[in-house]
Amino acid sequence: MPEQETLRVIPFRGLRYNRVLVPDLSKVISPPYDIISPRQQQLYHQKHPNNAIRLDYGLAFPGDSDEENRYTRAAALLKKWLAEKVLLPEGAPAVYQLREEYEAPGGSPAVREGLIAAIRLSPFGDGKILPHEKTSPGPKLDRLRLIEATEANLSPIFCLYSDPDDAIACLTAGAGASAEEELTDEAGTRHLLRVLKGEQTETALRALSAKTLLIADGHHRYETMLAYRDARRAAEQSRGARPYDFTMAYLTNMDKDSRWILPVHRFVSGLAADAVSGFLESLAGEFEIRNMSGDEAGQRQKMLQLMAELGKKSNSFGLYLAGSGSYHVLSARRPRPLLPEAGGRSTAYRSLDVAVLDELVLIRILGTTEEGPSPGARVDYVERTDAAFKKIDLRRGEFQLGLFVNQVGMTEIKAVAGAGEKMPSKSTYFYPKPLTGLVFRSLNI
Repeated sequence: MPEQETLRVIPFRGLRYNRVLVPDLSKVISPPYDIISPRQQQLYHQKHPNNAIRLDYGLAFPGDSDEENRYTRAAALLKKWLAEKVLLPEGAPAVYQLREEYEAPGGSPAVREGLIAAIRLSPFGDGKILPHEKTSPGPKLDRLRLIEATEANLSPIFCLYSDPDDAIACLTAGAGASAEEELTDEAGTRHLLRVLKGEQTETALRALSAKTLLIADGHHRYETMLAYRDARRAAEQSRGARPYDFTMAYLTNMDKDSRWILPVHRFVSGLAADAVSGFLESLAGEFEIRNMSGDEAGQRQKMLQLMAELGKKSNSFGLYLAGSGSYHVLSARRPRPLLPEAGGRSTAYRSLDVAVLDELVLIRILGTTEEGPSPGARVDYVERTDAAFKKIDLRRGEFQLGLFVNQVGMTEIKAVAGAGEKMPSKSTYFYPKPLTGLVFRSLNI
């Protein structure tokens, strides 16, 4: 493999907010662009004139053109903030240690730690950086136009590495901190950022460079940076490492804790009347159906407990039928893998609850395709179980049924990636998301 394509993890001169001009960081950070609704996009723009969303996810206006649009405005604003010292470049290349203290599902306190550094871009086929979910072309075009205009990484890719002994964290725990940022976001997560330098940090980076990385979030941004890098290389006929050969990434140990992998539930509307009325009967051939009893709170609790218990042995799901307001648990009559071997898919992939749910239940049984009996069906995805129950409480009638899944384990994610495959879309939700605005990376500094 050419040296250019091997994995390297290096420090970089980050851009951070000037705390004299921006004393309250909570007013200028934002979530990643791809989980922000149109309403939230407006609210973050109104929150502060220097909010990071103005760079990463600017508003589009009716009169926009090729010469004036949200991408050109982001580039101009970045230059303005640098000129006015709203953003200050780090004095020397550094690595940023991020500690996130948050509430895990069930209410227990949890902590996740990781490093923000620059990683050398590597094609997925090289096996040093692996994807875990499929991507679509629309978001990649949006991110490409943004990187072309700003020449900056405005939010980090979220990557995982395996370190069962947590040796890398032990190295960085002893590294000196030259600065510290602290804020609490709207969800109540406390973020602490330390600036790391020195020999122990360099040792940690060398250890990371020997790892294989798995992209948890940011597939579109990563693939966009690969395309941008290739275009710059072709245009400049460059040799040797350039800033565009790297991208900013948040790196955390996948072996330490998996409570931050949340399930993504499915809510279905637009089904044909026959598909809904005969749904339970259609399921009976493949699944044993258990009906929950008691009041609604009791049914919910029983459903979650039973699907988790049964899920240890077979593909299991929770089901809410809006028409009757009833809760059920579905468990496969056959052992894993439930899906056929068609297409050369691995046993790991064919055993996934989300793969079985999407392919067997949604497509084959409910017919949610253009060729099926419910071509107008719509599937909405809801992260977090508490949010799914809130959707039921507030929006009865807007959907016909809800399908609940168990949390995907890190073992399953590693097995699918190790087989050279990608997880089904909307199969995992990593929480909390690394914030946008804690640190930026310019390709020109």
